[in-house]
Amino acid sequence: MRKIGLLFLITVLHLSFGLPTARARHIVGGELRMRPAALANQYEIILTQIWDENTLTIGTNGMNGNRDPTADILIYRKRDHQLMNQVTLRYTSSQNISYQNRACAVSRALKTLMGTYRGVTVMNQADYNDPAGYYMVWERCCRNEDINNIVAPGGSGMTFYLEFSPLSIQSASPEFSAPNGAYICKDQPFKMSMAARDDDGDELRYSLVTPLRGHTTPSRPTGDATPKNGFYPEVVWEAGISAQNAIPGNPALSIHPRTGELTVTASTLGLYVFAVQCEEYRNGQRIGLVRRDFQLLVIECNPTTPPDPLVTYQQQRVERLEFCSERPLTLETSDSPDWAYQWQLNGLNLVGETNARITVQDTGRYSVVKSFRTICSRDTASQVVEVIFGQDPPAVINRDAEIFCQGDQLRLLANDGTKVPTYTYQWQQGTRALTTTDAFCVVEQAGTYRLLITDEANGCQASDSVAIAVESVEATLPPRQSVQRGGSIRLVPTVSPGGGTYEYAWTPTPGLISATDSVTTATPSETTTYTFTVTSPLGCQAEASVEVLVFDKVYIPDAFSPNGDGINDLWEIRNAQDQLEEISVYNRWGELVFHAKSYEVPWNGRYLGVQVPGGTYQYSIKTIHHHYKGAVLVMY
Repeated sequence: MRKIGLLFLITVLHLSFGLPTARARHIVGGELRMRPAALANQYEIILTQIWDENTLTIGTNGMNGNRDPTADILIYRKRDHQLMNQVTLRYTSSQNISYQNRACAVSRALKTLMGTYRGVTVMNQADYNDPAGYYMVWERCCRNEDINNIVAPGGSGMTFYLEFSPLSIQSASPEFSAPNGAYICKDQPFKMSMAARDDDGDELRYSLVTPLRGHTTPSRPTGDATPKNGFYPEVVWEAGISAQNAIPGNPALSIHPRTGELTVTASTLGLYVFAVQCEEYRNGQRIGLVRRDFQLLVIECNPTTPPDPLVTYQQQRVERLEFCSERPLTLETSDSPDWAYQWQLNGLNLVGETNARITVQDTGRYSVVKSFRTICSRDTASQVVEVIFGQDPPAVINRDAEIFCQGDQLRLLANDGTKVPTYTYQWQQGTRALTTTDAFCVVEQAGTYRLLITDEANGCQASDSVAIAVESVEATLPPRQSVQRGGSIRLVPTVSPGGGTYEYAWTPTPGLISATDSVTTATPSETTTYTFTVTSPLGCQAEASVEVLVFDKVYIPDAFSPNGDGINDLWEIRNAQDQLEEISVYNRWGELVFHAKSYEVPWNGRYLGVQVPGGTYQYSIKTIHHHYKGAVLVMY
């Protein structure tokens, strides 16, 4: 038997090769996939092929090869098999398929590549509106000569097939997952995922079907657009073989109709081809299907098996974990130079994850396959660890108000303010981290506050932020004002910021015209300190006070006669004792003849000890409340 790798078929395309005598050995094929492209009425068609890397040759136009630069797809209408379109795809990339038992892969020289072809075509709904739908195909000869379950495999071609509905039904075709690099140990239970993904959320149903042989032959290895009336011959099974036991065994090869998992306990060595059909249903109606051709090798395995691996997290056996992107998880299994490892996610090999530990970056069902590093034998698998997205902790900042008064404090609560033992709390003002780690935070400044809660049980985090404003109200009054007894005075405070809707109050109220207006008039009977209070709608307050001094009227005589007769000899200013600050008297030439800083002794009409001449003298009298100017007559 020829040593051959995994054979995988992804899309139904019509592949164009070079010379008509070329033979496509070690090409497994591909699987068609169609999905809407970025622009309206444009669709991307994808073909993936699997090659045996040991015999891979790069083909060019006119030359033999098994990796061609382009592939042609033929699209037909199902009702009458009318050719609708021919699309040329171009080779874009390749990737290695990971074998989970590298000792067996090395001993049998199993090296497999998966390549991708892509192209975009325009298909208008008006042209693709037939209720019966459409299909696309790719035909190629020939299959590998050492396939054991079909007649004359070396002369049997392969045909890949995809159906889609009228384009008024928007849908992307199912996408099969990349296969594992795997082989089957004879007489040992085997399972492998053939699941597909549907981006539209449609229901997928799986079945095993007979692979299509098509119309190609060794002398005519490529398909063409000649009418075939939708008929593509199937491969001819060997005696006793069918789609339901394509790999003989007890039980034979089967597939789960809902999960797409293959199972078999093979009883006969060999290389076996089969086909998986994935049908797409929406609202109970089938809207499309895609077929995958595949090959698996059954070998005789060394009876020695490694002990079952155990997956642990933080040195504890686990079967279910919560995962958050903020804190990746590391799963481990016991490490030894005797063992080789291959981690799997949802039953599929993770490329490059071949160490005894893995950092989990996504949710899903994780397991590890362990095999001998140097002996080709049956491998063993660990328990499955289901990793689900952890639930984020609740994180809501609650507060009594979004604005508080200057000089006050505001209490911010993490949720209801109750500290949860498994949570850590981080508070931040702007870019500055605060020192508090409680489930509440007391703030005194305006700003944007952020709360970050981490659930240490699963590493999940959640945050919230609020903008807090501080309201500042100011009121000012002059420190004191004066009013003559019996008179009135306007009290005019300044309130900042202006233009607000405020409430006002003056105390005490006696002597005030209004105690609830911003500006009021006071007529106090005695010196009084008035307090003004302004209150904002939020309840913020500011106060200012003014002392209103009440003074008596100052009486200034306009004449006196300092002749020593004991009558009106002094210039006596009444009610000045507690008010007068400075008094000055000038003669007609502006010469200062009398000056005093207080009113302890009235002026007696003398200057430098000599009686001043009779006449008129100008005066300037400054009191606490007023500045008086006038003239006094000195008479003899």
